[in-house]
Amino acid sequence: MSRKSLFKVVLTLFLCFSVVLATDAAQPTAKDLVLASINSFNLGIDKGFYEKSQDVTNITVTEFDGSLTKELGQVKGSSTEFISQLDASNNAIKINYTTNVSGSEHSGDFYLKDDKIIFTKDIFLLLKEFGLDVFEDNPALLEQSPEYLYLSNGQLNSVWEQMLSYQNQELPQEYKDLLLFLVEAIPDEYFSLSNGKVTLKLDQNGLEDVIYNLLVKIKNEKERAADLVINLNKYSYEQMGMDPEQMKQDIIAGIDSMPVISREDIKLVSTFVTVKEFTYEASLMPGGPKNFKMDLGFKAPNGSASGQLAVVFDGAGTQENMKGSYSISGNFNDINGPKVDFSMTGLYNYKSEVADSDITIKATAKDNNTGELLLNLGATAKSTTKVDHSLVVSVPELNASNSADLAVLLPELQQVLEPPVVGAADLQLVVNGNVISTDVKPAIIGSGQLVVPARAVLEALGCNVEWIEPNEVHIKSGDKTILIIIDSKNYQVNGQEKALSTPAYLEADRTMIPASFLVDELGTRIKLVNGAVVITK
Repeated sequence: MSRKSLFKVVLTLFLCFSVVLATDAAQPTAKDLVLASINSFNLGIDKGFYEKSQDVTNITVTEFDGSLTKELGQVKGSSTEFISQLDASNNAIKINYTTNVSGSEHSGDFYLKDDKIIFTKDIFLLLKEFGLDVFEDNPALLEQSPEYLYLSNGQLNSVWEQMLSYQNQELPQEYKDLLLFLVEAIPDEYFSLSNGKVTLKLDQNGLEDVIYNLLVKIKNEKERAADLVINLNKYSYEQMGMDPEQMKQDIIAGIDSMPVISREDIKLVSTFVTVKEFTYEASLMPGGPKNFKMDLGFKAPNGSASGQLAVVFDGAGTQENMKGSYSISGNFNDINGPKVDFSMTGLYNYKSEVADSDITIKATAKDNNTGELLLNLGATAKSTTKVDHSLVVSVPELNASNSADLAVLLPELQQVLEPPVVGAADLQLVVNGNVISTDVKPAIIGSGQLVVPARAVLEALGCNVEWIEPNEVHIKSGDKTILIIIDSKNYQVNGQEKALSTPAYLEADRTMIPASFLVDELGTRIKLVNGAVVITK
């Protein structure tokens, strides 16, 4: 063979290999396919379920005994029917309920409309039968109240935004962004592609790798991480009157201050969490099977408690016939307390514009010290949902004569529905949308009174504050001159004597005053929202 011919052969082979290698390099990896599936996520069911639909759900209590149930009486065999109507085009949901508990029947309605939850009065009589009497201190208040009682909550707006996403067969953007961020943190080696399916499988080392990568990713992509937090909690921040951009900068500052965590630190933490199984598999074929299995074990550092959480999901099919099953089970065992076991299993089936589901719930709890049965609970739920393109939900028109704001009637109820998510000693302070940093935090003291650090709050509200030895606080606000005396309920406004709901006192050389003073004298509004005392004027 001539040199020229040999050169042609070598050149041809080189070009062939180059094409093969280039083609191989362009093929998406298993991880790429998972990321792509998140970006192009499709619910795979008729969008009418999230536009206009009606659901009928029947719940039956099959088991109910144990010492914790004695006060409620015998409710085994009790049933509840819910008829839910969704009219997303008008931002409205109506839920009618009918209950039969020990032969006693109740029925009523409640609604979600824009940012309001609207109740008929009967629901509070039903709650009373279950031992939750929110009008216990003033029974006449319920009797005298109008036909409808409502609560406003800005976070309901997220429901309608999410409905729009689901109508478009998409995940809400904030959930999609979170999933992408988490999956990107998983090393490629834990993904595989074979037999027409993508598999993600984590073991104990995989869990440690993911945690480490995620922490590094948060540090390296702090702005993106901060945006995730803001977008997932935007309505909470709006309720607190907080500026999202300021919150973003605060989150970034918090990430910057995070200590660097080594793999050894993560390995120590992971000894308390055992990955028994963590596998996700998805067919690349449209409508092909998808399944997820997770089994995690937990134990306290001192061995005093242990537990397990297992999740199994299987599904397959297209919009005309999609079906699957799922189960969530687990246990918690405190050697000096209770042993709890629980499980929930379900089946679902979507056939075009009709969906059916069956759920079974079981839970037991025993006292490890005495062997006493604390709870044995069993329940079943069966539901059928149908798309109804002509459905229109009629929501009551609220006015001063037919409705009342529950937050005004029962201020404590608003705090129950929007409880602080941190300990009382860690309450955040937000004044006119600005986070106020103080060395002494707001607190709820033994009398149930909310108290706040006086100078920090008053100066943020534009007041002049002066401390006069040995025990006086002088406040100037507009045409008001106010004198507060430490350890006294008495105070003065322009020389006129008044009384605080609880005495002012010193904590770490800071004056603490009842929040009600701010309402009475400065006309502020105060709410407890997601672990923050929100004060606005």
